[in-house]
Amino acid sequence: MPYKIIDKKELAMNEVWYKIHAPHVAKKVQPGQFVVVRAFPNGERIPLTPVTWNREEGWITLVTFIRGKTTMRMANELKPGDEILNIAGPLGKPAPMKKFGKILAIGLITGIVEVFPIARAWQEIGNEVTTLHVSPNPMVILKEEFEQSVSRHIVEGFDLQPGWGMKEIAQELVKRAVAKVNELLDSEHWDLVFIVGPAGGQKAIFNVVKEYGIPMEADLHPIMVDATGMCGACRVTVGGEVKFACIDGPSFDAYKVNWDELIHRTGFYAPLERLALEHYLKQLQAQGGEQ
Repeated sequence: MPYKIIDKKELAMNEVWYKIHAPHVAKKVQPGQFVVVRAFPNGERIPLTPVTWNREEGWITLVTFIRGKTTMRMANELKPGDEILNIAGPLGKPAPMKKFGKILAIGLITGIVEVFPIARAWQEIGNEVTTLHVSPNPMVILKEEFEQSVSRHIVEGFDLQPGWGMKEIAQELVKRAVAKVNELLDSEHWDLVFIVGPAGGQKAIFNVVKEYGIPMEADLHPIMVDATGMCGACRVTVGGEVKFACIDGPSFDAYKVNWDELIHRTGFYAPLERLALEHYLKQLQAQGGEQ
């Protein structure tokens, strides 16, 4: 089945939006589920979250954060009219659709992409949803869409400083997120906290939330390969039991997650990912392309 790119645009720094013809996904996808995309022959499989979809017209939208070889290659080489090789899904369990009450849904950097369909659906069934996006200012996205979809949308942005790398950005991200969440939990009553983002940031927020005893769900991002429960790469320990994020999640009770194990496993292939990106950048340079 051809997965034609209907439209494509840059939303913000390092963030690219794709509108793709994928009728089998659009027909069945529910908030909280994801797809696995293989854009090129011999390319890696990457999990992405449908942000919006149209069941009648048969399209979905996806947002990629350019952080490695595959997402950079997609941004550089794919254009409207081109086709994605494979899109598998929908996968994972849908988010529970019930009335929790007052919900704080947090997205760290591009984690806000996954928050959007869930928060909008929770709002539509009668919850009072506040969304919080913590991000460098050049990477703030979907602000208008959130403001039209939930009770309140808060952006906690910060400027990037000269010389900052990913380490410094991550540190500032966590500092800002912890301070803002502390402020919100201290001043208002909440029935549920939900978070999507890097595991280290999720753990830091959980350490704040648990002091208030508020129920918390975390959308986990372990390494994922086949996303059908066969490979075991996405295993996480939840409540002392091994779970697979692809079929048992991706959302879990934050109080039961082994955060240290998750953080360790998530960074397992980081050196190889850096090498793959460096090799691709060298290819671009050799071909006269731009980095």
